[in-house]
Amino acid sequence: MPVSLRALARRALHRVAEDGSELTQGWVDSSDAIAWHQEVQLIRDALDTSD
Repeated sequence: MPVSLRALARRALHRVAEDGSELTQGWVDSSDAIAWHQEVQLIRDALDTSD
């Protein structure tokens, strides 16, 4: 994956996961929110390690 595309993906993930985003505020079940944040982190980690 091109470096520029990884940077865009990281910025997009940051925006949807930051405090105040609709995605972080709309969870009814906190365990779902935790699972979602863990998945986002897995994607971030993959972006950081991909060549």
